[in-house]
Amino acid sequence: MVLIQLCLYGQAFAVPDTTVTAVAPNAMHKLAGAITYQTVSAVAPGNADARAFLGLHQYLEDAFPALHNQLQKKVVNKYSLLYTWPGKDHTLKPVLLSAHLDVVPVEEATKDEWQHQPFKGIVQDGYIWGRGAMDDKYRVVAMMEAVEQLVLEGYQPERTLYLAFGHDEETGGKSGAGEIAAYLQAQGVQLEAVFDEGLAVADKIVPGIAEPIAFIGTAAKGNLNLLLTVKGEGGHSSVPPKDSPIFTLSAAINRLHNHPFEPHMTPATRETVELLADKIGGKYRFVMRHYGLFKGRVLKKLTRDQATDALVRTQMAPTILEAGQKENVMPRLATAVLNVRILTGETQQTVLAHVLKTIDDERVQVEVSGLYTPPSPVTSTDTWTYKALAHAIGETFPEVTAVVPALFPGSTDSKHYSGLTDNIYRFAPQVVTRQSAKLVHNVNERLSVEVFGKCIVFYNHLIRSTCGSVANEVAIRQEKALQREE
Repeated sequence: MVLIQLCLYGQAFAVPDTTVTAVAPNAMHKLAGAITYQTVSAVAPGNADARAFLGLHQYLEDAFPALHNQLQKKVVNKYSLLYTWPGKDHTLKPVLLSAHLDVVPVEEATKDEWQHQPFKGIVQDGYIWGRGAMDDKYRVVAMMEAVEQLVLEGYQPERTLYLAFGHDEETGGKSGAGEIAAYLQAQGVQLEAVFDEGLAVADKIVPGIAEPIAFIGTAAKGNLNLLLTVKGEGGHSSVPPKDSPIFTLSAAINRLHNHPFEPHMTPATRETVELLADKIGGKYRFVMRHYGLFKGRVLKKLTRDQATDALVRTQMAPTILEAGQKENVMPRLATAVLNVRILTGETQQTVLAHVLKTIDDERVQVEVSGLYTPPSPVTSTDTWTYKALAHAIGETFPEVTAVVPALFPGSTDSKHYSGLTDNIYRFAPQVVTRQSAKLVHNVNERLSVEVFGKCIVFYNHLIRSTCGSVANEVAIRQEKALQREE
């Protein structure tokens, strides 16, 4: 038995390592089968493809019979799923594992670029191919496979475990995870922790570090969509006006591109950079110890790389452009959607102020489109749940040389559970490189069979580490220590 030491409030508690059973040989085919259901998230609420989502529900029930025999299943708002595995000790707060059933659409113009059809669910050349292989059906199936194995082994959690699978994460999650969270709140549930998708094990992504580093998202950027609209008089393209809606809109987008938000160091990112600087050593450690003197240089260095620029700056990108319907007709309307990822310290108001000031053109109308999600609070790393997650990572990815908290630049379903717990962790159990990271939402999305196997092992470890009897003993002692301090 390997003893893993978790140091909490000066006390060391031994958490026994567990032997994880071999990955079921057909697990990869379960994921491939799930990919064949075209559960594309609908932009308009209520427009989800009922046949695809309900078909996936039935498929999962057939693929995981032991899980469905043991856990309580609830369908939330027609298409989302909530599974409950009651724990033996009902006084303990439950843990929730979150993933999502929906996927982004496949661009029509890219369909011929796919090596295998995006919804065919092919296993070939050591990979599982298709939309959802990396975002996010692989986690749905990995969680369910881990639970299936545990049920077959006769395992019974001490702490209640929830599996929450929303159906509209890609469009904000309000109808899926939002309704699941509302249901749990109505039941009086308070969660110990939520574990959702997010950062991962980074391999040669961080400049200056060659060894794999596991990054846990303890905070997340906010999210906002802005609609830019320019109107014109139209007419024939043979006698174009000096400034058409397309020219005016393009100029506005170009100004925004050339005048990005100013970078600044958030508390979460400073903790990340300090930990990485200690690992690199030398001048980097010296600079971070004297950050006040080198603040400008540090920020300038971070903004030079795509991976680190996202940690210190609110970023925006045009994602949808629309104008014109015929080649010889000047459009009377041109629009663009800007997706903005908001850094801690910024708000909807400050974002709008920056955009309006930068565009500086009354012909460009700017309005908020859809939901606004503010930047998240920062989750503490001084908790037993963070240490349990770090333990599961270490057991699954022994090559990892450090586990580091960091800001997650995206937005996930976890935001909907912020009213149920302070402990929200965003981690995807896979190793990513700069090249593989580009496959998310892209052509030829795929996940290696080896990585998928590790995902299942990871969730087996995570469930045991958070819902096992020894883990609960650690939690109870920590709670008592907190009560004494208060």
